[in-house]
Amino acid sequence: MDGALLIDKREGYTSTEIVNIVKEKLKVKAGHTGTLDPIATGLLIVLLGRATRFARFLSELDKSYSVTAVLGEIRDTYDRTGEIVSVHEVSVTCDDVAVALEKFTGEIEQKPPPFSAKKVKGTRAYDLARKGVKPDLKPVKVTVYEAKIINCKIPEIVIFYRVSSGTYIRSLIHDLGLYLGTGAYVSSLRREAIGNITVDKAVDIQTFIDSKYPERYITDVGELLNFMEAVNLPEGRAKEIYRGKAVIVKGISLEGNVRLYTDRKFIGVGEAYGNIIKPLRLLPQD
Repeated sequence: MDGALLIDKREGYTSTEIVNIVKEKLKVKAGHTGTLDPIATGLLIVLLGRATRFARFLSELDKSYSVTAVLGEIRDTYDRTGEIVSVHEVSVTCDDVAVALEKFTGEIEQKPPPFSAKKVKGTRAYDLARKGVKPDLKPVKVTVYEAKIINCKIPEIVIFYRVSSGTYIRSLIHDLGLYLGTGAYVSSLRREAIGNITVDKAVDIQTFIDSKYPERYITDVGELLNFMEAVNLPEGRAKEIYRGKAVIVKGISLEGNVRLYTDRKFIGVGEAYGNIIKPLRLLPQD
């Protein structure tokens, strides 16, 4: 059983718990393409069977979120589940917040939250933080493509973000609060999209659990990779690709990753250089 599930995660579940539910329900190997915090809801892509080979192409995509931030407090986890570190007066306006958001767009450096899955010398940061050890987390470069206020009623602000893979929304809100001098933490977070794949196409996790026919929700992984150009290979060229050879395909001129098909069947991802295609990641031959 190969393919993908688009799951609308509910609050309280970990991403690993969702994957384990899918494994148990479908009796298949599975893995997700990007962790969501337990308090977060929204889109989680779970790949099934041999489709797990294509996880990296999806995990590298931009992510879109809607987040509710609360000004006036700093919490150790950077979200509402944490302990209050400090309380601050809130004397800023919605316009002040909008101006501050502009300071945190484009390519920026951010430190992951101390309570995160980032590893420090082989240990998860949250394991160190729970023991009272401050993790030595290095800043990483991320890109905030879009940050706009959806609703603002101080001290609560709803913000839409579109960011590069690996961006921590909790850190963005924490840093925003520091910049404003008010402190801030995340009270709710929802992942709206991964690349061009939106949460409205996903099945609610409870609906999936309750379904007598959960296979109905499986989608073709090739369709999820539709941000890549599709190249149909004649049978002979497909056999050469499977032997690890680069092939020439007449009538194309492409650059970068492409979806490969033969006889309308998705067989994997290749890398294009003009009219030359090299194999990159293939489904095993049946």
